[in-house]
Amino acid sequence: MNNRYLKACTLARAKHKGQMYGDLPYYVHLEAVSRLASPFGTNAMIVAQLHDVMEDTGTGINELISDFGFVVADAVKYISDSQLPDRKARKEEINGRLSVLSPDEESARIALIVKACDRLANVRASLSCKENYYEQYQMEHADFRKAVYRQGLCEAIWWELDNLLRHSEAS
Repeated sequence: MNNRYLKACTLARAKHKGQMYGDLPYYVHLEAVSRLASPFGTNAMIVAQLHDVMEDTGTGINELISDFGFVVADAVKYISDSQLPDRKARKEEINGRLSVLSPDEESARIALIVKACDRLANVRASLSCKENYYEQYQMEHADFRKAVYRQGLCEAIWWELDNLLRHSEAS
């Protein structure tokens, strides 16, 4: 395994210590996102490990730049939710930010991939969790897809995500 990736795993576990993802330690979610991001390279896996560290732990951009460089830090920043008070406002803000990213920029490309992987991991988890986040993801899907999807970028992730959410529409 790559030392930078192991460093990201260690940092993410330390920063998210005590946080839960449903009934599981938070790192379980980070590992799921990282596995989905693995076909897209080490930087994508690193960003997957760190994707919630700025919004959930107060970790600053300078710490990420120092430890992982500008590409990773910028990608994490792109996909970090703002601190707006309600989910709808946060999602509108981040969707607006993500909708203008160009996959020609490496940080933006990685951010778009990891954001899709994160959503797929969340949708998969919501299918077996007692909280009913699945319907929330379904309601948000059209706006999320419009903001994050780029043709030719992580098509297999989008295929599964679209199919999981479409399946629920038929139920």
